[in-house]
Amino acid sequence: MDGALINSVLYVSPRNGAHYFVELTEKHLLAFEMLNSMCLLENYDHVLLFLECQFGKSHNLAVIPFDIILVLFTLSTLSEYYKEPILRANDPYNTSRETLSRRALKLLQKYLAILKEFDSEQYNLYDLELLRCQFFLAIDTLTPKKQKWSFDRFRRTKSEKGVTYRQNASVDPELDQAKTFKNPYRSYISCLEQRNTILGNRLLNLKLNEPGEFINMILWTLSNSLQESTPLFLSSHEIWMPLLEILIDLFSCRQDYFIQHEVAQNVSKSLFVQRLSESPLAVFFESLNTRNFANRFSEYVFLNCDYKLPSDNYATPVHPVYNGENTIVDTYIPTIKCSPLYKSQKSLALRRKLIGSCFKLLLRVPDGHRLITPRIVADDVIQGISRTLASFNDILQFKKFFMTENLSQESYFIPLLAEGTLSEILKDTQECVVILTLVENLSDGVSFCNEVIGLVKSKCFAFTEQCSQASYEEAVLNIEKCDVCLLVLLRYLLHLIGTEAILDAKEQLEMLHAIEKNDSGRRQWAKALNLGNDPPLLYPIVSQMFGVHDKSVIIE
Repeated sequence: MDGALINSVLYVSPRNGAHYFVELTEKHLLAFEMLNSMCLLENYDHVLLFLECQFGKSHNLAVIPFDIILVLFTLSTLSEYYKEPILRANDPYNTSRETLSRRALKLLQKYLAILKEFDSEQYNLYDLELLRCQFFLAIDTLTPKKQKWSFDRFRRTKSEKGVTYRQNASVDPELDQAKTFKNPYRSYISCLEQRNTILGNRLLNLKLNEPGEFINMILWTLSNSLQESTPLFLSSHEIWMPLLEILIDLFSCRQDYFIQHEVAQNVSKSLFVQRLSESPLAVFFESLNTRNFANRFSEYVFLNCDYKLPSDNYATPVHPVYNGENTIVDTYIPTIKCSPLYKSQKSLALRRKLIGSCFKLLLRVPDGHRLITPRIVADDVIQGISRTLASFNDILQFKKFFMTENLSQESYFIPLLAEGTLSEILKDTQECVVILTLVENLSDGVSFCNEVIGLVKSKCFAFTEQCSQASYEEAVLNIEKCDVCLLVLLRYLLHLIGTEAILDAKEQLEMLHAIEKNDSGRRQWAKALNLGNDPPLLYPIVSQMFGVHDKSVIIE
């Protein structure tokens, strides 16, 4: 993310608590009025076409007003698999263009990319600050309000399953027009002052501000992202996964701006924590509305993943955000079938992004302090997530969670979770407690290699007597998960200090020696059980990571 997105405030004119507010010029006012007029006439194709035609014009950014951003968010929920007749009626002459929902989603993604790059050489700085203002106004409108009832207490039921599906969306309550919408610009009439629905779907900001609906949207998205049911998977894949990714990015941008400009500098740590508890990400996670955040967060974020549920598990109920999302209309024919590999990759990446946002909030909490709301403690969150990951039954999902390509962007939490998960697995497979300091040693290649050598020689990555008491499948699964955790930490070691820093060092060669010898022990264990197949091996991958192309390490 470009620092200019946060630091540029040349045209900012704070109003009503919105530090980021930017006034309109006459040119932009005319464009805002035109777009709102088209929305009032439900001429959404022309709205999209006008915005689409502006891209590619150098230095000419068509700034999209915040009320139209909310319209685009809502249009994105109108996927053709359950709304095709309504979409066809609104756009009867569309025989070749993409659907309104896909076009709206692409526009949101393009504008978000422009916002994050914040390239003042490509676009006028005023336009960029005004665009930021519009997106921040939209995200502040989408921010869930504090709930007056407990999602946990009244809706969870004891069950052997992790999730319970309800067929119908919640009933939309009557709206108080005076409280539904406030246009900060008095110079034009917003279409949202006269319209609460878009082609049958209530405006997304109004829907998500209903009690329990924001957290339900997140749970509905995560649960359906791995579904075999076609309509449920389409609901997540075509609508809510890309929308939730956009929302998380916007909350992250808004959080950075809040910390930079809306928290007084040089305040006491106690006052800083108080303000941090009012920040956008704090409000976002407060929507979970639970007293036991650490356990509930790990349960929610891995909803419908394949892991061992606790014996006292209570199923989490979810329902469609909008009516009909769990059905397919007769006129829609699915053309793509996604593989489990693809589903796991997309689903676990989104869950990882959600977890990263939580740690981004926690990183700001000073030592010795804790957030007022939500009551989150970093160590508890790490332990809760690590415990859940350690109990995963599906090694594919486990790998897809950890094997990220964004090493730099996720370095502040993935190594901690890899070490925490490894620690949780070793608690169950080793006879003694193993204290790990791998993350602490990531900046010191020699110390890291020495710790790995000690762990390998202590048979932390070997099939032990305790493994023989478990089934072969369970023993192999635990070994594979331990291997993944170690590989993740090794990737970060090489990413942070580089291969050259420890290349040909005595400790590196000893580590490779120990790992290769450990692999030999795994083969002997498998051979003794007459299994026929080789067990998972660690040395081939580690040697490739360290650029060992020939067999330079000899087993004694």
